[in-house]
Amino acid sequence: MTAALEKLDRFIKMNPASDLTDDALFFMGQIYLKLENPYEALRYFRKIETQFPGSNTFLKALYGEAYCWYRLKDFARARKKLEKLLSFAIPSPIYVRAMTLKGHLCLMEKQVSCGIEAYLTARERTENPTERAVLDSYIVKAVSSIGEIEVLETLSQRFPKDITGRAARVRLAEILTNRKEFRDAEALLTPAFLEQLTGTLKERAEALLARLKRAVIKKVKIGCLLPLTGKRAPFGLRALKGALVAGKAFQQRPEELDITLLVRDTEGQPETAAKMARELVEKERVQAIVGPMFLDTTRAAARAITENPVPLISLSQAEGIPQLGPYVFRNCLTPEQQVRALARYLIDGLGARRAAILYPAIPFGRRYMKRFWEAYTNEGGEIRGVESYQPTDTDFAVPIKKLIGLYYSKERWEKGETPSEENGKFEPVVDFDVVFIPDTYKRVVLIAPQLAFYDVEGVTLAGVNTWNNPVLIREGKRFVRGAVFPDGFSPQAPTAAVKTFVDDFKAAFDEVPEILAAQAYDAVEIVVNVNKQFFIADTAALEVKLREDTGYQGVSGLRYFDESGEAVRDVLILRVTRKGFAPLSMGTLSPASDSQ
Repeated sequence: MTAALEKLDRFIKMNPASDLTDDALFFMGQIYLKLENPYEALRYFRKIETQFPGSNTFLKALYGEAYCWYRLKDFARARKKLEKLLSFAIPSPIYVRAMTLKGHLCLMEKQVSCGIEAYLTARERTENPTERAVLDSYIVKAVSSIGEIEVLETLSQRFPKDITGRAARVRLAEILTNRKEFRDAEALLTPAFLEQLTGTLKERAEALLARLKRAVIKKVKIGCLLPLTGKRAPFGLRALKGALVAGKAFQQRPEELDITLLVRDTEGQPETAAKMARELVEKERVQAIVGPMFLDTTRAAARAITENPVPLISLSQAEGIPQLGPYVFRNCLTPEQQVRALARYLIDGLGARRAAILYPAIPFGRRYMKRFWEAYTNEGGEIRGVESYQPTDTDFAVPIKKLIGLYYSKERWEKGETPSEENGKFEPVVDFDVVFIPDTYKRVVLIAPQLAFYDVEGVTLAGVNTWNNPVLIREGKRFVRGAVFPDGFSPQAPTAAVKTFVDDFKAAFDEVPEILAAQAYDAVEIVVNVNKQFFIADTAALEVKLREDTGYQGVSGLRYFDESGEAVRDVLILRVTRKGFAPLSMGTLSPASDSQ
């Protein structure tokens, strides 16, 4: 370069005013810039400006002067020279460089918005892909220096599909993260948005998202509508204990979640339930509501939040709960789920294909009788006899004799049958493998010995979850051993989730949890679990995730909810032993066919 400078210098001295002198001066200025000597380069550009104002290098020289002053950190002179240059009609290549330099100057003077505007103007003018890429990097750098949320929000809204807006969105997420507003930061970095990013901007966003997944503290507010006073209070108080354990009320809160349970007493009254539901949604802004526990209060609460719906997970067993609204869910072991699981186990697990039904003549008993008959025959079984008794009965001789043919001695004589020669009595006809008794444990301990008295032995007694009480074992003794019934929860279930729940429950209340506590626990815990795994931006997103199989395995069998809002769950089969209720199996039941 030294030799080139010497030749150019000789040419200028020998030809101080030729048509090529300004070109020689410009070349010398460029060489000095490459030699990192802007002060010397400035001398030659200034000569062009003063001595050759109309030459073809004049505008380039003005840019050269502005650039040299910029390199010398005299930004005021650089801006003045640049303003002079921009006062002319200049060709696009020089204009692009001039606006780029203006952007640099704006940033040096802390005028970020001015700088971004200059870079954008330059990018609009250039047709060179390389220049556009460089200008994009300048824009990203400029946006990344902004610290005002309002400015970034304006840019992201003004340029939603441009790198300017994308850079603003990433920068905004960074600021929100630093301010520990993790939920808002994570909401900006959606999968669709990340797909739009490239290069270092994408790397920054992905690194930030990874940081958020480690550090984010998500706030989860869940309302609980339970009857804590009044005649229904015993049910509500049992459920409340399970909800409190799920809400980590007695343990150290997990670092990634801030769980708040807002408990409200419905008093068992629909009007109170409606009022409390509106308050939880409109004032407290809860993400979901667990409860109520009965049809009337659930219906009232669902209607109260129609305009501002959130997922409402009822604990009611009544028919029609999920049909109260598209946002109404139910976590409760229904009669349909019980009899389907029981029928499947009896036929597939025990090979017991013939059953008799002995039921109380009340709505509860009739409902279970019909459901079991339907479920059992659908599984390929056969119902051999059905008899009822009154709920106040303590002597069950008549219905038992009817089941086994002892009540119909006249008819048996007429058919040509003869009684036993030993005692003169007809032998019982036990042509079934199972006796299904949909009643409480109090009634079963009276019925079972009477079945044995009439030689109904070698058959399996089967019931429903109202059998799940230690009194059944203590008072039923050998007459109920080997009996089976379905339930949603057993403290003895051999799963890690159940063990943890039972241990935490015992530590908090010094007692063993039962089904209501387990169902309330799952209703809260599934909302918490979804928030742990996914970013939940609003209640609509929560509704979607509650209907997906996300791998949740609840202590009461809950897994997820189907499109109607009914639970897809695992139903436990328990066997009565001398020492307790032994868990046998869990079968997953989709509720799709429960509404038969």
